[in-house]
Parts: sequence; C-alpha cells; structure tokens
Amino acid sequence: MNLGLSWRILCFVVTASSALCMAQSPFARPGDPAYAPLSGQERSDRFFKDYLGSPFTYIAAAGAASGGQIGNDPKEWGRTWEGYGRRVGTTFAMFTIQTGLHEAGDAALGLDPRYFRCRCRGGLRRSWNALQMTFLAYDSQGHKHIDFPQFAGAYGSGMIVTTWYPRRYDPLVQGVQMGHQEMGFEVGVNLIREFSPELKRFFRKLKPH
Repeated sequence: MNLGLSWRILCFVVTASSALCMAQSPFARPGDPAYAPLSGQERSDRFFKDYLGSPFTYIAAAGAASGGQIGNDPKEWGRTWEGYGRRVGTTFAMFTIQTGLHEAGDAALGLDPRYFRCRCRGGLRRSWNALQMTFLAYDSQGHKHIDFPQFAGAYGSGMIVTTWYPRRYDPLVQGVQMGHQEMGFEVGVNLIREFSPELKRFFRKLKPH
C-alpha cells in the first residue's frame, strides 16, 4: 500500500529548507567545560517557540498534506477541501506527537535532543555522525546513549494517528511503517544539519550579485 511517499518528499524539502534558513546559535558540546545542560525553560521554548511558533511547522504540514491530496491517500477522505483539512490536521498531529514525545522523553532521561555536528573532516565520517545522531543522544557528561524517546516519537506518532484513519489501517502494520519512514526521514534531515555550512555557502554562490 502506498503510504504517501510523495508527501514525505515534500515534507523533507520543506524541513531541509527550514534547517538552512533558520539561524541557530552556537552551543558547546556535552562534555565541554563551557557546556550547560538545557534548562526546563529552554526545553519548553524548544517545543512551544521553536516548533509550534515556527511557520515552517505549518508549511511542512500543509505541504505534506498536499502530496496526500494529490495521491488521494487515504482514498476514503477524497480530494475535497474537507479531505485536505483532515490530511493537514493528521500530519500536524503526527509531527506534534513525535516532537512532543521526543523532547519530553529526552528531558526525563537527561538527554540533549539537539543535533551536534561532527568535529571531524571527510564526507564519510560526517555522514556517519549524521546517522549516529539519528539513533543516539548525548547526556550532560558527553556520553552517547540510545535515544529511545526518538524511537517512541517516530513509531508512537505513526501508530497513534492510524487510529483515526480508515479501518483498513492497522497501527501495528501501517503505523509501524510510518515509523520506519519517520526514522529514514530523520536521517535525511540530520545530513542536512551536518552539511548545512557547506550548503549555505553553495546557495549563497547561486544568488545573483
């Protein structure tokens, strides 16, 4: 069954654009003397200001829903405005559940949910860091741990949203498949984060002077 690959691609493009366009303040790596763990307020701001307060969150949800609208997935919702509204709401809910579970889980476990670029050179080593940071997270001492909240967010969000899909959608089948897609999607976003300095320089060169 087609789970809407087109809307995943659209979502990736929008999120990748946001990763390049949104300014990010430099921060020390866990384990460095200058590192300060995220406070409760900072973690709250990440969700309510950086996520819910970002226009890219809503653009991504609308863009992703457009792909589902074009592909009429699920077909029971039709290609109507009502169907599009349900797709936008569902996509936004999935993004929000995933982000909320990840952020809250990392806070409870004392893990830092931010992405830390590799202090290394070479495309392969940096790509490996992007892959690792999809599944691992740092604690305040600079040790890496399996980021279980990341998995909970990806698979939990997919399983939860299928409960209001048509009956032929099973949380343990299609919901898990959506989780697979979310984890693969996160790898792509982390690659964008890892190579964002080079990408920014590349796009600046393309601008007319």
